[in-house]
Amino acid sequence: MAVDKPVKLDGFAPAAGAGAAGPSASTSPGVGSGVGSGTAAAATKAPPPGGILTKRNKRGPNKKGGAAAKNENNTAEDTVLKPLSDVGADFAPLSLPQIQLRLKGLLDKLPKDLPAVPPAHDPHAADATAESRRRLYAPIKAFAGGLQVATEEYNLLLSLVSCAAYNWGVDRSGASTQNLGVLSAELQQCQDVISNVVSARLSNVLCPAVDVLIGEVEIVREEANSEEDGEEAAPLSTNTPAKKRKLNEDRLSATAATNGTAKHNERRINHYTRPLVDPSYVHLCHSILARNAALIRYTVATSIHTAQRVMGDYLKAMKKDAGGEASQGGYY
Repeated sequence: MAVDKPVKLDGFAPAAGAGAAGPSASTSPGVGSGVGSGTAAAATKAPPPGGILTKRNKRGPNKKGGAAAKNENNTAEDTVLKPLSDVGADFAPLSLPQIQLRLKGLLDKLPKDLPAVPPAHDPHAADATAESRRRLYAPIKAFAGGLQVATEEYNLLLSLVSCAAYNWGVDRSGASTQNLGVLSAELQQCQDVISNVVSARLSNVLCPAVDVLIGEVEIVREEANSEEDGEEAAPLSTNTPAKKRKLNEDRLSATAATNGTAKHNERRINHYTRPLVDPSYVHLCHSILARNAALIRYTVATSIHTAQRVMGDYLKAMKKDAGGEASQGGYY
């Protein structure tokens, strides 16, 4: 029986089925050196399993002067409180992040101490004098004055928002116009809360209604100089009656003495007083403010916090709007 001689297969590439099935085709370094290298090169250029090539952003965060530098500038603007600009040719208004920072700092300026509620008002009490009421109402007025200072600065800061958020109408997108409308409505509501609820209570304590009355009249008599009056001094008999005449609008009068030798000028000085119109109502206003001091202060703080929160949300919405417009041509 004849034995078949082995056939040498050097230089021949294995079949596709045999190379895929046999482990020797993948481990043999000498087989498939020509076709196998081309297949490997083609495999490196093959798309990923998803089959979609991702787009690269031209404005990458690693590029110098790109988004990283802008983020650093925005962070400094949002966290560092800058002084007010000098009024002149180089005047620069406050930006919205700076107004937001000042509103946050305004919360620390609210009064810390709460006044005590005064006792019931007794108009017939012996110590119901102006001085005793002044000492009794002093802590309440100090608390009302602290809230008044905070609300004044609060209203002034909100008046600067329109300039900080200004932009020409045709340059605004639809989303930007909508964001500005929401900002204005929310800030107006915050101001209405203080003007309708807090301001009237503070005014009744700080500026109560008073009457202007003449408390006393002081009469000052001075010797008259006949030469200045253009008259000659003439002796008068003792029977001459006293005469008075009005010299000017300051209620000056010249009086001839009955002894016939002396003549005097009278000057009347009115001293006015400002008594309270209704002391009982003033006491009631002080009692209401002292009784609700904690809640009134909390209302002011809530309005200030809401205003600065609205500004933060507006800035976030504007950044999203600006980012959407910038991304329309930023890919290739």
